[in-house]
Amino acid sequence: MSSSEPQREFGVVLFHSVHGALGAEKLLVGAAIPHKLIPVPRHISSNCGFCLRFQWCDRERVEALLSGSKLGVEGIVAL
Repeated sequence: MSSSEPQREFGVVLFHSVHGALGAEKLLVGAAIPHKLIPVPRHISSNCGFCLRFQWCDRERVEALLSGSKLGVEGIVAL
């Protein structure tokens, strides 16, 4: 990352359903990855009203944890 690019602090995982968001929260708790279940920010559209916010430095761990799941992940976005 070049020094002119903004440093990302958080990311969010978007889901197709609340069920997926709650299932992913359970996985992140089990992996001891700090996170918070929050409403989807207004500038981001989603089929579900909730998303999981996490520290951007944990992005690779979050992606790896959710990659094999069938939780309906819509995407991962930097904030």
